Amino acid sequence: MKTFKSYLPILLATVGFVSLPTAASAISFKAMGDSYTDNVFRSELESNSFTELFVAESRIGLAGTGEKELKINGDVEDGAPVAEQTDFNWQNGQAVDFSLDYDGNAVTYTVGGVTLSSNAFSGNVNKIYLRTTGSGGNKQGTMSLTNLTFNGVSHSGLSSTGTSDGRDVDYLAITDISSPFRFTGTSTMSWTGNKPQRSHLAYQIKVGTSSTEEVPEPLTILGTVAALGFGVGFKKKHSQQKDN
Repeated sequence: MKTFKSYLPILLATVGFVSLPTAASAISFKAMGDSYTDNVFRSELESNSFTELFVAESRIGLAGTGEKELKINGDVEDGAPVAEQTDFNWQNGQAVDFSLDYDGNAVTYTVGGVTLSSNAFSGNVNKIYLRTTGSGGNKQGTMSLTNLTFNGVSHSGLSSTGTSDGRDVDYLAITDISSPFRFTGTSTMSWTGNKPQRSHLAYQIKVGTSSTEEVPEPLTILGTVAALGFGVGFKKKHSQQKDN
């Protein structure tokens, strides 16, 4: 007569089959579309459906004048003080690699070999919003993020191009995430005519928590499958005892 131990190897194999692909496929990228504007994002903040923990920012400015093109901020919309910042001299059409690392306690943001680090933030995260801004008017430009990879999951990128009528702002969401994480990509600022200034070309990586996101825990899956396996084994054993 087989006991629960007899089913243990099969059970463990089943757990591995169920939990590992789930964890690997949970992360997803979602383009928010033209209807998702800065006002919509602010409404999420005001309703507490999304809370910013920190923001890694790269923007065009007046390099060397104290305007600081690279930053790690707290809640930008709430006017939180800047944790770390430095200058960066963007070149027209230059592809610049970036990386953002967060281990739950420390943030490390590297752009083109320049690194900012901060221990001012801690806690869990489950969602990221990428925001790109393309300049408009007489300083038309494009802000592009390409070759995006979040913990091994890749996406083609996000791009905003301004027009003579004004700037262009776009959002991309990365959902079902957790820390620690490593996020990498390539950023390119390009423009025609006069060089844009003061955040007319920029991107932000808004890291935080969403009240609508739920991330399945591997232990929960393990417990569920184990309970099912135990139920199957107990039912079979009980049935065999009755037959005897």
